[in-house]
Amino acid sequence: MDEMMDGTKLSWEMSETVRLLKGAPGNLYQESNDQDRIIFRDWIRSLLQKQAVTVTFVKADGTLRDMKCTLNFDSIPLDRHPKGTGALAFPDVNATPSHASPDVHSIRVFDLDKGEWRSFKFERLKKITVILGFE
Repeated sequence: MDEMMDGTKLSWEMSETVRLLKGAPGNLYQESNDQDRIIFRDWIRSLLQKQAVTVTFVKADGTLRDMKCTLNFDSIPLDRHPKGTGALAFPDVNATPSHASPDVHSIRVFDLDKGEWRSFKFERLKKITVILGFE
């Protein structure tokens, strides 16, 4: 996190402004064109539909958060499924649930540790951790 000369911490938004003014590179999503952003979002959504993924992102308050999350309805308690989705939710990579954010630059996922629906912005992603198992 950037700091001012007096030690004051900048908000994430202010740090992003400084990054852009300096011409410093951002994360993969920030540096991609519109078509590549669609591919990136679809790739993450497809991973989440298959298994649990741990994402590390910058929260609105500027702190880092690790969240183990999924869109695999086999891993989400039935009572936490959005209404009208059932086990066959998200059959299409471009489909979004009724509870999804209208902002295409964020995604709602089920936080497996908190047992609740949460969201994160792709532009705030720092790391994606996926454990691949081969059977």
